[in-house]
Amino acid sequence: MVDVPVAAPTRLAEEERRAVSGAISRVVMDGPWILGPSVERFEDDFAAFLDINHVVGVGNGTDALAIALSALDLPPGSGVLVAANEGGYASTALRLCGLEPVVMDVDELTMAPTAATAAAAIRADVSAIVVTHLHGEAIDIRELDAWRSKQGLRLIEDCAQAHGARLSGSHVGRSGDAATFSFYPTKNLGAIGDAGAVAFHDVQLATRARAIREYGWGERFRVDFVGGRNSRLDPIHAAVLSARLPFLDDRNTRRRRIAARYEAVLAGGPTRLHGDTMTTVSHHAVVVSSTRDALKAHLARCGISTAIHYPFLVSEMPGLRIPRGVRSPVAATLRDSILTVPSFPEMSEEEIERVTASLEEWAHA
Repeated sequence: MVDVPVAAPTRLAEEERRAVSGAISRVVMDGPWILGPSVERFEDDFAAFLDINHVVGVGNGTDALAIALSALDLPPGSGVLVAANEGGYASTALRLCGLEPVVMDVDELTMAPTAATAAAAIRADVSAIVVTHLHGEAIDIRELDAWRSKQGLRLIEDCAQAHGARLSGSHVGRSGDAATFSFYPTKNLGAIGDAGAVAFHDVQLATRARAIREYGWGERFRVDFVGGRNSRLDPIHAAVLSARLPFLDDRNTRRRRIAARYEAVLAGGPTRLHGDTMTTVSHHAVVVSSTRDALKAHLARCGISTAIHYPFLVSEMPGLRIPRGVRSPVAATLRDSILTVPSFPEMSEEEIERVTASLEEWAHA
C-alpha cells in the first residue's frame, strides 16, 4: 500500500499542466530571462486578484518579508512583534534586517495573535507587527489592526500560506502597510521553485521595494536605497504563476471540501480540525489532539503521511537569539497538539476516503 502524501506539488490536472508547460516554453524561447514582461504581467495579474495597487515580485517568501521590512524603513534595532508559532520565517527576515523579534502568544482557537496577546508582549522599542495567516486561515485582524494603529505600529501581513483566503469578500493582506507571499511549490499558488512577492497600497513603498530587490538601484548601477539585495522574481516562475492563477480559486474550493469531510467525522469529539472550512484555503489541514503522537502513529499504520507545522516555537530556535524566559503557554500547548494531514486538490477520491476513514476510526475508538 502506497502512503498518502501530505503534499504532491507535481500532481497537476491536465489542463493546468498544459498551461504551465506552455508558459515555460514561451519564456525559454522568447525571453528575457531576467525581469521583463513575464514578471510585469504576473505582478499586474496578482495585484488585480488581490484588489491591491502594487505587487513586487521577488526571489522567495523570506526575501518578501525582508524587502517589506526594508521598504518600511523601521528604526534600526527596533523590536517587531511576531507570533510564537510563526515557524521562524518572519523572525529570520527580521534578523536579516537588523530588527529584533518580540514574541506574542496566540489564541487557542485561531492559533493567531490578538490585540490582548500583542498588548501583553509590546515593549517601548517596538515599531511594527507581523501577523501570519497560518495554515491558510483568513484571520480576522480588525481588532488587532485597530490596536496597532493606536500604538503607531506598522503592520505586515504574512500571507505566504493564504493565497486566495478572503473574509467578507476581501482578500487577506489588504489591511496592513505591506503583505507578503511565498510561492514555494507546495503553496496554494506555487511556482516550480522558490518565488515570492510583496503587495502594497502605497506607490512610494512599492517603488522602494522594486529598488531594494535589485541591489537598491535608483538608476542602473547606482545604489540609492539602503537594504538592497539581489532578489528578482524569475521570469519562468512568473509565467508559471500567471498560468496557474486562474485555477487558484477552484483549487482552494477543492481543499475546503476535503477539509470539510475531515471536520465532519471529527465533530463532537475531543479531536478537532483547526479553522473555519467556510473561509480557510486549507494550505494545511491541521488536526488538534491532546494525544497527537498516538494519532500520528495510528495514521502511519493506515499508510497516511503526516507532518507537524511547526514543531518548535520561535523562542526555541537558538539562531534567532530570542531572550531567555519568553513564555507562550498557549502556543506551547498547541505545538504539542497539532498534526497536519493530507489535503491538496489533486488527492484521489480513494486517498481522501482513506484519510477520512482513518480519522473517523480514531474519533470513535
